[in-house]
Formats: sequence, structure tokens, C-alpha cells
Amino acid sequence: MEIITGLDFKLKNSSVSLGKFDGIHLGHRFLLQEVIQQENLVSTAFTFESKKGISKIYTQKEKDCILRGLGIGREIIFPFNDKIKKMAPKEFVRRILVEKMDVKHICVGTDFRFGKDREGDIHLLEKLQKEYGYTLTAVPKLTDEMGIISSTRIRRLMDSGKISEVNRLLGAPYFMMGRVGHGNELGRKMNMPTANLRVEKDKKLLPYGVYATKVKIHGKEYNSVTNIGKKPTVGEYSAGAETYIMDFCEDIYGETIQVFFYEFIRPEKKFNSMEELQCQLAKDKETARVYHEKMSAHCARASVLTSKKA
Repeated sequence: MEIITGLDFKLKNSSVSLGKFDGIHLGHRFLLQEVIQQENLVSTAFTFESKKGISKIYTQKEKDCILRGLGIGREIIFPFNDKIKKMAPKEFVRRILVEKMDVKHICVGTDFRFGKDREGDIHLLEKLQKEYGYTLTAVPKLTDEMGIISSTRIRRLMDSGKISEVNRLLGAPYFMMGRVGHGNELGRKMNMPTANLRVEKDKKLLPYGVYATKVKIHGKEYNSVTNIGKKPTVGEYSAGAETYIMDFCEDIYGETIQVFFYEFIRPEKKFNSMEELQCQLAKDKETARVYHEKMSAHCARASVLTSKKA
């Protein structure tokens, strides 16, 4: 996937979807698949640079990873500066989408707004189709029995620790990606060495606690158990994630890994002693192992049923 940042580009034959794509949830995925399905055009995700200080379900690097996995051919990360904020909607379509991107197809949600004071909408995009020679697909908000599927709703579910529901609305397990760094190595001393993940400051985290997870390293997945939090028993630390990877003993310091979250096990707490912590970690490890075994058996049964139907 080609990643373009800034204003200096000149493209051809773009099929584009525009949006924040925070989380790249089921609604976003529907838009992006519409873009991908346009024949002989380059599927393009157009998003603006994220504001600093605002937590994100997925960081830019994580978003890049998801878009690449979906099959998007090109991502544009556009600067949201004062000049762009003040640009009239029609001028944005002409100068950016038509002249810079050679847009042939646009796919957006029916509530999409753009340009100065958010005056641009799908009605303007419809009106400009003939003038600029593109087609438009306007998609209503995706809903389920609980309402509109949105990043705001997913954020609330994250704050409540409802990870299975978060994953359902995302269309894939919530994950964090980062480089493995050195910690205090207390896990190693307790026969439970962990990979300490360096988490970006603007990454939105799940509630502090222990989770059944999977880790992807060099394209291969391993069962794991992960703690998100500040490790209150052993000292004062900034919030982060540390993962015990089951049946794994390789040196991965400095490597970039992905940690996928599946099941909440328990909240983070401060223990009275290191011995008490060590005992609880052993229980967490076993709880996660049982969860993974159940999930593996469930997947195996589902695979057999699918084969029989075929």
C-alpha cells in the first residue's frame, strides 16, 4: 500500500473514501470495500492528520496496518491546517479530489460533511458529479439492534471493558502494536517473562486489567495473557502493556509486535506482596490458557461443520 502524506502529490484514477476512520469499524469497512470493488481504479482511503492530544482507537501505524490488510491500494494522510479549514467545499472537490487525485469514484457516508464550516455534503457531491466526471456512492450509517455503529459507541464500550462487543463492532479483534522494550524483568524472576510494549501516548487503552490475548510476531500468532496498567505492586510506572507469550522463548527485544485482545480476566490491583502477585499471575496464566483451549476447540468444531455443509 502506498502511503502519501502532505500536499505534494499528483495521482491518477482514484476511487476514494473520505473520513476519520477512527477504529476502522464495520461501517468504515463497508465504505472501503465499496472503494476496492471499483474496477480499474486505485482504491484510496483519504483521511486527515489526527489532532495531537486526542486518544485514538488505533494509532496511525495501526491504521496503516489495517488498511493494508483490507487491500486498500493507497492511503492519503492530509494536513488539516488553517488553509484547508477555510477552503470552500467546491474548491476542495476541484483542487484536491479532481486536480490532485483524478477522482473517478467517491464513496462516503450520507452524513459526510467537509469544507469551510462543514458546509459541503453529499448533496453538493451529487451536484458536482457531471461537472467533474466522477460517480458517487452515498452509504447510510450501518446499524444493528442497539443502534448506529460508530467510533463513539465503540469508545464507550471500551471504557466499560466490553471487549467482545468492541471486537464485534470493529469487525476484528482490538489490538495494539508497538516495539518490545526492556522492563524491570520482574516477570523473568518469577518464571513468567513478559514482553513490554511501548505504547504511543495517544493510544486509547482498554480499562486497566488482565486480558486473554494473542500475539503476532513475524506473521505467526501465539496465545498470550496481557496486563494493561501501571503495575502498582512493583512501583510507579506510566500506563503500558506487558504480555506473557505462551510456549515461546525467543528474544524479541526491539521487534514490533501486535497484541490482540479477546477476553477480560480481572481488573488490575495492588497486591500486598510479590509472592501474592506471583500466585495471581500463575492463576491469570492458567485462566488465559483455558480460554484459548476453549476457543481453539470451538473453531475446530465450526470448521468441521462448515466442511460437512460444503
